[in-house]
Amino acid sequence: MSNRDPWSYIQPWDIDSIPVDITDEQARRGWMRAMFVAGGLPYMWRELARPMSDVIYGLLELRPGDRVLLIGEGVEPCGFGEDIRGRIGSAGLIDDFEIIRDGRAAVQTRKVGRNGKIGCWRWTYTDGVADNSYDAVAVLQSAQHCDDWRETGAELVRVLRPGRRIVSAEMNLEGDRFQSRVSADMHLRQWYDKMFPTGRSEISNYSSEELLAMIGPSVVDPQCMEWRGIELFWGRKPAP
Repeated sequence: MSNRDPWSYIQPWDIDSIPVDITDEQARRGWMRAMFVAGGLPYMWRELARPMSDVIYGLLELRPGDRVLLIGEGVEPCGFGEDIRGRIGSAGLIDDFEIIRDGRAAVQTRKVGRNGKIGCWRWTYTDGVADNSYDAVAVLQSAQHCDDWRETGAELVRVLRPGRRIVSAEMNLEGDRFQSRVSADMHLRQWYDKMFPTGRSEISNYSSEELLAMIGPSVVDPQCMEWRGIELFWGRKPAP
């Protein structure tokens, strides 16, 4: 079997019909990143994933006046902040951490976390925060950038009030489930191989089952599910 990538099969009629220089590798890399990231998360969360968004906010059990810890990518463009504020009202409070620039920089610079994967780091967002400070903890589109969910899961539960929930939701772009879907259709396979000629197996990612195993011991009634590529985990802090 050949190891050539799709770009090596460019034909004269491709060059004739596409009004940009597709033979320029640097230009192609720019298009690949544009196809991969530009506008993608807001489009998916605001347009395609609305049914699951309502499920996520329901699982958080948000109430007027709640204080919420939100760690996410594209917090405002994806509508996370707006949606949560609409549920907790003017008396509520969100402590939000927007990590998308840090996440992209960690991937591009090949930053290796303690899990041996690229694009993640030790989370310190709750350092110095008192126990039982939040009514809900939302990890939205950011779980992949944590390098130790056993440690971080326990820490986020520490700052959560007893009886309240932590919820993580992530649109994964790797893992066995994702790869099986890509490989099920040859068009999807060639598009993926064009954007990621060397693959993404080194990039940090967590399935919902992995989060269940890592965070589950810190909560009661831990559960997980997957819906159209969204890996969802939730659990409740034990009552005293």
